[in-house]
Amino acid sequence: MRTDTPQYGDSWDTYWSATEEQQETSLWDAPAELASAVDLPRFAAHLDRDKVLIDLGCGNGTQTRYLAQHFGHVIGADVSPAAIKAATAADPDTSYMVLDLFDTPAVEALHERLGDANIYMRTVLHQILPEHRPAFARSLRTLLGTTGVLAFVELAPTAEQYLHDLVERHGPPPGLTRVLSTGVRPGSVDGPEALALLGSDAFTVLAEGDSLVHTTFTLPNGQRAQVPAYFMALRHTTGQPSAPRAGD
Repeated sequence: MRTDTPQYGDSWDTYWSATEEQQETSLWDAPAELASAVDLPRFAAHLDRDKVLIDLGCGNGTQTRYLAQHFGHVIGADVSPAAIKAATAADPDTSYMVLDLFDTPAVEALHERLGDANIYMRTVLHQILPEHRPAFARSLRTLLGTTGVLAFVELAPTAEQYLHDLVERHGPPPGLTRVLSTGVRPGSVDGPEALALLGSDAFTVLAEGDSLVHTTFTLPNGQRAQVPAYFMALRHTTGQPSAPRAGD
């Protein structure tokens, strides 16, 4: 890997190592019934189930384990070796791998091995600095090829104000403090920006809508903090089924 490759792996490995050593939870590590189980009905009908489904940014594998109950071949992938170690320990029967999307040769080799893949991704893109997002998107396109589906959940533009108000009222959630202490600086990316990164002229929106990201931070009323988010499912336009002709 080139020395000028963005080193997100170092930051996230520090985070996941500390999280596991201290037996704490990730801010975003909501149970599957509040996360991937909500998302799955939104995109499942669009998937070719013969393809591999990659849970990209899988962390400790909470969502991967749920997805593996519904698809024949699921791979949890994360840039952090510590996260993959924790995921594998919790679920040795599912495939996990360390994958850095800025390692172009590794991404190309994975696509060569798997062919076009489907990708599920929760709250990953906003963690990538704007100047690094085009390279990240290129790797997504490589893995998807022309027939894979990308289904993702991202924080909505209103999430920043929500989190600001949350900190003002209740103090900073410990999970968020640990993320920031590693040097990761979360931003925001809305739906049109995400589509433009992939190529709005090359990708078609299959499904979209408002969503919520349930956190592990408990409010004084006993409920979880829920961050505004949105969902999108995309596929390369050349991989779309042909539209019916008039009269068919």
